[in-house]
Amino acid sequence: MATRTYSDTQPRSGGGHLGATEDGFGALRLGLHHFAYLRSIAQGLDRVDSARRYLAIDHAASAVTAHRLVIERLRALARRRGDRRWRLIGVVIPAVGGAADHDAPSSHAAAEPPTIDAWAEANGLDGWSQAELQALYAEAFPADRKADRNRRLLDRQLALLYELERTAAESPQPTDAIAGWFEDATAKRFIASGWVTLDDVRRAVARGGRWWRSMPGVGRTKADRLAAYLAALLPPAAMPQRLRVADAFGSHVDAAGSSGTMLQLQLEQAGEGTGSNRAVATTAGTAASTDREAIEAWIAAKAGSAATARAYRKEAERLMAWALLERRKPLSSMNGDDCLSYLTFLEHPPEDWVSLRYAVRGQPGWTPFKGPLSAGSRRYALGVLSALFDWLVSAGYLLGNPWRLVNRKIADDRFIELDSRAFTPEAWMALATFLKAHATAGGSARADVPRERIEFLLAFLEATGLRASELVQAKLGDLRRVNRGWVLQVLGKGGKARLVVVPTQASQALDQYLQRRGIGRLVDLDRPNSELASLPLVASTLDAREPVSYSALYRSTKTWFSKAIWASDLSIQDKLDASKASLHWLRHTCGTRALDRGVSIETVQRQLGHSDARTTMRYAKPQLDRVQAEMERGFG
Repeated sequence: MATRTYSDTQPRSGGGHLGATEDGFGALRLGLHHFAYLRSIAQGLDRVDSARRYLAIDHAASAVTAHRLVIERLRALARRRGDRRWRLIGVVIPAVGGAADHDAPSSHAAAEPPTIDAWAEANGLDGWSQAELQALYAEAFPADRKADRNRRLLDRQLALLYELERTAAESPQPTDAIAGWFEDATAKRFIASGWVTLDDVRRAVARGGRWWRSMPGVGRTKADRLAAYLAALLPPAAMPQRLRVADAFGSHVDAAGSSGTMLQLQLEQAGEGTGSNRAVATTAGTAASTDREAIEAWIAAKAGSAATARAYRKEAERLMAWALLERRKPLSSMNGDDCLSYLTFLEHPPEDWVSLRYAVRGQPGWTPFKGPLSAGSRRYALGVLSALFDWLVSAGYLLGNPWRLVNRKIADDRFIELDSRAFTPEAWMALATFLKAHATAGGSARADVPRERIEFLLAFLEATGLRASELVQAKLGDLRRVNRGWVLQVLGKGGKARLVVVPTQASQALDQYLQRRGIGRLVDLDRPNSELASLPLVASTLDAREPVSYSALYRSTKTWFSKAIWASDLSIQDKLDASKASLHWLRHTCGTRALDRGVSIETVQRQLGHSDARTTMRYAKPQLDRVQAEMERGFG
């Protein structure tokens, strides 16, 4: 029976290809996995299953094209070597005993006949001569010339694949282009997401989270298969070594059952109470005996709010971790050189110090850094740490403040960063459209409560620009009438009180929200001793009289934003940008809208509570757009 090639039985158009150039296969890089794939096909395994296992290809059409390109590349290679067996590559050798059906698994060998000795013993032929046994055995098991031929062809085919593998198989490198190792459709998705090399994809996968969400048509199952394929491609030495730092922040439970982090354990073992900058414990202003206790004493004495305490503790813990892991010393042994090195570190933290995306504190892959700090963030860190050391010196815990030995002036970022965390008009319209559609979809009154709250937040925060912390702490009693309007008294960043104007858009949204909560109207606050005064401005969806926590409001808002954006008809890039939105984006949207509508920078700065006008200027992109347009009219 004549053999046939695989490409003779399949269409030659449609589907993607593995980075093919005009000749059909020029960009394809041949790796060990390609030869393993062809051997599985040669031995009768299912084509699609083999493509999924060895090539990370799911679709049958793509599997057909990929198979053809691998065959063409190997045939060309064998021909250039002068190997006459090149025609065997891609040949489907029929299974013994019937025609080959390549779409179904089949065996290439029928049941093997028993050996002549086993057959003789089973049939009681012990007394026969060897010549007589051979004659009887040949009569019982006549030769199948077709099967013998096919077995020889298969052996030659597999031998050729092994020989080519030894000389032609490449070892993928991190710097290799994606197009050479992934099928065309997947490679295009990677490139559209900004990943050009294998190392680009490796880094994206290593950061964790839903790294694949910028790739249309790729879900978790496909992403896991692509990640496994990539891990099989790259040698282990090319994979990132991130364990040293991340492990220090992982959870730890000691023999006594006390939980903490590996870093806390190392700090204790390092004997942090023996710092070289420690003062002699005589009339110290603090009873702290360790660096951590001293930091907590400083926070208790100086932090004016829970939010400030969290910010101070984060900066101090970052420095403690860096000092231990990078300088091998406790915080109380730091000198001026250490301080200078830490400032450089904040500007360019190594990769193993950058947290995996969406990693949770105390879990694998988490570190206290998301990446390089901006000039503003480094300036803030320097201010906090310098104040910490000043206090420790004043309290008699340290001998001196090494931060006073370094230049504490940090220049602005070279490039002025315009705000990108404000909703565009198109994204804002997508939110409104989604909420309207959700309202008309029907449902119980209880199911409408979360939607009614998010509608209130959109209107209220767009017009007031409150911080999330200010929002969840506010009570209705903090509202007061001034002239014919309303203002809200808040305790802002750094424990600074200010009055926030509540424009008509915000007051009308609040009045409607109070009615939906069933607790009254905004005008009821004018009554003496109004019971509304003690109620929260924003309530839990479970109880209209109970406040909502920051974390619950944050999660709820993120969920609504994500659903609305991904259900819209925005472009994929606009969806990716807006999908990052959180509750804080509404504050930025307020600043951007206000400047766009002609409100002065001074007014916006006061409304938002910015201590520095440069912070407000980040929202001035609409004004910059107008300046560009006017200058273009004059000089375009």
